[in-house]
Amino acid sequence: MNGLKSGRRFTLTLEKGCVRVEWNEGVTVTEQDALELVRRLEEVNPGRCDPMLVILNSMVSVDAPGQTVFADHLNVAALALVGPTAVDRLIAAFFDGVHRPRYPTRYFAEPESAREWLLTPGHYTPDM
Repeated sequence: MNGLKSGRRFTLTLEKGCVRVEWNEGVTVTEQDALELVRRLEEVNPGRCDPMLVILNSMVSVDAPGQTVFADHLNVAALALVGPTAVDRLIAAFFDGVHRPRYPTRYFAEPESAREWLLTPGHYTPDM
């Protein structure tokens, strides 16, 4: 792993062809958290648009302004949301269905299949 950037409520790293974000366990993500993640992504990966793997870690919720920030300002080629709980699945479905981000978004129960989907040719074109 490289490019480690920790926020107070998440860790962001660059690894194996994608950006990985791991939220602290059991958080409620706010607009401020979303803005911090967008800012830190630009610090670590300036001008790039790589796929992102997000570990929800039993997240409680993401407030509506936070979801809007993610949908409108997150510079990613594709987004895989990972979490084994029904709440994780609901957060992912609500985000994709209501906020309709401009990048492909999919929910996974475990990270291995999420990474495989993100790194499948056609989801993004890495910089040469």
